[in-house]
Amino acid sequence: PGDDPNFDYNLWYDYKAQTTTTESGGTSKWANAKTSDGSYWVWIPRYAYSITSGYHTSTAGTIEVEFLKDKTNVSTTGRTTYQNASGQGNWNIHPAFYYDGDSTTGTQLYGFWVAKYEMSMETNGVATTVTSTNGNVVTNSNVKSVSKPGVTAWRYINLSNSYTNALTYNSSYQSHLIKNMEWGAIAYLTHSKYGRNKTEISVNTNANYYTGGSQNATAHTNVLQSTTGNCYGVFDMSGCGSEHVAVQYTSPTSSQATNATALINGLAKYKDVYSGYTASIYGDAIYEVSSTQNYTSPTWYGWYGDYTTFVSSVNNFITRSGSSAQDPIASTGVFSYGCNIGTNFLWATYRVILWNE
Repeated sequence: PGDDPNFDYNLWYDYKAQTTTTESGGTSKWANAKTSDGSYWVWIPRYAYSITSGYHTSTAGTIEVEFLKDKTNVSTTGRTTYQNASGQGNWNIHPAFYYDGDSTTGTQLYGFWVAKYEMSMETNGVATTVTSTNGNVVTNSNVKSVSKPGVTAWRYINLSNSYTNALTYNSSYQSHLIKNMEWGAIAYLTHSKYGRNKTEISVNTNANYYTGGSQNATAHTNVLQSTTGNCYGVFDMSGCGSEHVAVQYTSPTSSQATNATALINGLAKYKDVYSGYTASIYGDAIYEVSSTQNYTSPTWYGWYGDYTTFVSSVNNFITRSGSSAQDPIASTGVFSYGCNIGTNFLWATYRVILWNE
């Protein structure tokens, strides 16, 4: 990753468990890839998880992870029985790894590729600084979206155009806007011993919204902002821009639908839909890792005290990560989420997922 001259191509990934709870995650190597447009991607392999402490509180607990073999439900430890239900101590196949049904009958995934950085804009191959006048657009033959470090994130874009840009990025790999469940899968792996091992990600507080934490950053700078504490992880999951995710709550009002038309009309497999929210939902890094028994309240508090505001009939859509322009301590974090009406606000950005079936 990052064109590392010391990169060992004979051992290009190693989802290695840390040995103590105090390690920052610097020895775990999540698989990376670089596409022809120069974008960087990180592989999130199929796994099952169990929250063994801290369930439904604001105190960061423990998430155990067992990787699954190929598309099967057999874990690397030999586990084959899962509760697939919310609750502390239950073992669940993470829902992000099946997309058109339940864990028994749905189409299974080996895993998925996530954009290593929040998306940025390029015009005729040149990095473009997005403003309020040029941000809320869809890609075309000249304007492209890429995932690269050290450039300004693509902001001022609404949910509908974010969804469209992600969907058209690379249809051969079923590219799409990151779903809430997919965000949850990355967050849980990050918190596990294969990621930061219960160490909070440092915040990308850059006021100019540079991906990777600073202008001209590479994967080797600001590494504590990554999901692994080194160059092999995913960046900008705490701070930089506030990311639209492909999720819709109930039936949006006409004013909200204006900002999310493409998402609302999109295929079911490319979005999460909540007809209501109950404690039975698992894997999305919301109820399981937030406090308060009244989970319908607008304000919850997530692990590490991440500030959270859930969707409602007024604000039907969710953003993740939090923004550098907001309070970087109170409003950002991998377990942070906010609600909105899908508009092209100042710090609104997005991230792309690729599927490998």
